[in-house]
Order: sequence, then C-alpha cells, then structure tokens
Amino acid sequence: MRYLVLFFVFSGAMCALRAQEPLSEDDALKLIYSQYDAGKKTAHWVCTRDQEKKTMHAGWPCSKKHQTVSVSVLLMAKINEDGTERTYIATSAKPSSNPDESSYDCHACAPAIGVGVVVWAANHWILESTNAAVGFYGGWGNPPEIALVQVGQEKHALILSTNDLAQGYAWSTKFLLMPLDKTVAEVWNIQDEQDNEGAIDPDDKLNKEVPYKSSATFKFYAADDGISRDYYDIEVISRGSSRVDLDHPLKQENWTEIYRFSKGKYRLLRRKEFTEIKKATKELAH
Repeated sequence: MRYLVLFFVFSGAMCALRAQEPLSEDDALKLIYSQYDAGKKTAHWVCTRDQEKKTMHAGWPCSKKHQTVSVSVLLMAKINEDGTERTYIATSAKPSSNPDESSYDCHACAPAIGVGVVVWAANHWILESTNAAVGFYGGWGNPPEIALVQVGQEKHALILSTNDLAQGYAWSTKFLLMPLDKTVAEVWNIQDEQDNEGAIDPDDKLNKEVPYKSSATFKFYAADDGISRDYYDIEVISRGSSRVDLDHPLKQENWTEIYRFSKGKYRLLRRKEFTEIKKATKELAH
C-alpha cells in the first residue's frame, strides 16, 4: 500500500509539473494555423473573405501559388485573468518565399497578423479565442510593433503600431486587437501622428506646402460613472494641425475624444475641441 501511495503522489507531481510547462512557439503556431510544418515554419493558408473577392483588398491574391505561408511568433505573454492563467499569442504570416517568384516585400505588402488566446486544461493547451488573420498590418513584408495592454480590470488586448512614409508625408497609426468570445477582432484604431516635413523643400520657391504636424496620446481608464466596469474607456488628447491638400486651409487638431466599448467596438462617446492661446511674452527692457 505504501508503494501505491507513493506512485499516486509521484503521478500527481508529474501532472502538476507538466501543467507548469511553458507553451512553445511551435505549439502556438500549430494551434493557430492549419497544416503547420515545424521544420519549414510554414502552414496552409485559408484565404479571408476579402481575399476571395475580385475587388481590391489588403494582403496577397487568393491563389494556389500563395496557399503556403511562412509563419512566426511575434509575442507570447502569460497573464492572469479572473484567476485563470492565459497566454496571449500574436503571430505573422506571409506568402512563403519561392525562388521562381518575386518576394513579398513591396511597400504595400503587409503580413497577416494572427492572434490566439490559450489556457491549459485537461493536460493540454486549449484555444479560447483565435483568428489567424485579424487583418493585414505593416509593410515591406514586415509586421508592425506589437504590445500587450490592459483594457479592463480582468481584460487584455494587443495594440499594433504602424509607421508609414510616402512622398514626404509621414503618419503613425495604432490598432487595438481584442478577443471577443471565440474570435479576435480589431475593435479600435487611431491615427496618432502625421506631418508633411519631408514634402517641404526650403530652397524651392514654388513649393506651396505649408508645414503641419499633429500628434495624439491616449490612455485606458475606468470612468467614474461605473458603466465601464468590464472594459476601460479610452481618452485621446490631440495637439497640432493637419491639411487635406493644397486646396484646403490648415485644420486645427486640438481636441479630446472619449471612446467606450459597446457591441464589439470602441465607439466615440464624446468629443471636445479647444483652441490653444499662446501667452504673450514681455519684451525685455533695453
């Protein structure tokens, strides 16, 4: 009987030890993608609905020559939510390199960003939420910067940061990807920086460009009204100016916006514009 007890104690210890093993990148990729090949780091691509359409869409064409994609893990983060340990996974996919074809590295060539949220149960990893193609983000075949953020007392999401430059015009955009039941979706985005500094040549007297620049910062917070208990509100504060084109005057981008999560999206709750008044400087006495 003593040996039997020791056997059960040893078996229980082994199960507990297994439960604490970290999720490997190969395990994560196998959960998110179909027919994942750990040796080649490739998988079978299932086209999105937009890719199946003949109209313009983000990403690469849906065809047999693009059915194999190279995949990689961008982020893996283990956190505790409501007493349950979850692992958030962000991945990237793009057409696999083929010596006979041009590589996927153009300006508009954005990889597909996938997200999965997994938990350990019954001695194996279980996907709670997953989407192998939340959207196409980045450029030149490279994924954007990505980070885990807290969007509620027991809620988390992933935020993507993209930067772009074209013809001297620069801008930055943030995208918020959040698990919603069994899937993951983009629930909010904001252009947080823009300027035309690169389009202005001080030596070109015919250049009619007027310099502009605007930037915004944002934060997640619990509102005092108690309504945003599950998901925090988002406050955005913007400063600066922008311009649509040469036919339009400068537009002031001095405003504050509040967004609240409702029906699967962060929606604008209110906006307040204001005018910045520069303080007059006193002339120094001569």
